[in-house]
Amino acid sequence: MESDAELVRKTLREGNQHFAPLAQRYADYLFGLAMRLTLGNRPLSEDICQQALLRSFTYLRSFDQRKTFKHWITGITVNCYKDLIRQEPKDQPLLSVDEPSYAPDLNGNREFFKLIAPLNDEEKALFVLRFIYEYQVNEIAELLGMKIGTVKSKLSRSMAKLQS
Repeated sequence: MESDAELVRKTLREGNQHFAPLAQRYADYLFGLAMRLTLGNRPLSEDICQQALLRSFTYLRSFDQRKTFKHWITGITVNCYKDLIRQEPKDQPLLSVDEPSYAPDLNGNREFFKLIAPLNDEEKALFVLRFIYEYQVNEIAELLGMKIGTVKSKLSRSMAKLQS
């Protein structure tokens, strides 16, 4: 199996067909991350994944090959989440909804979604990256373009919010 770095190099040198294995390799991971960030909103999670893969392909030349592809695409996914969540209508009148309602099968995640529901979007992203995906604080700071102290204080406030 080819490494991520090798596939990136081949994509940049030889063509787009070499990006498909990268997309397949990380599709489930990105979808799981997006589902946790959106509290189980499947359509929004699918949009986030598609946007993340599209952006990663579009900006592949900017990928720093000294870092891991997974780390880089995680940052892109979190940024796509932030962008798309801003565009999502917060409160939509029931009469304007034309589609049938859909309640995704959340399996064992229902309690987790309840747990992080009080957090705002940024706090959810920090919490999920730190405590679900076990990124270190310095990695989260780098992913999200924040200072390490800012990440620590926001995580601390998030934990206090969840404990109250």
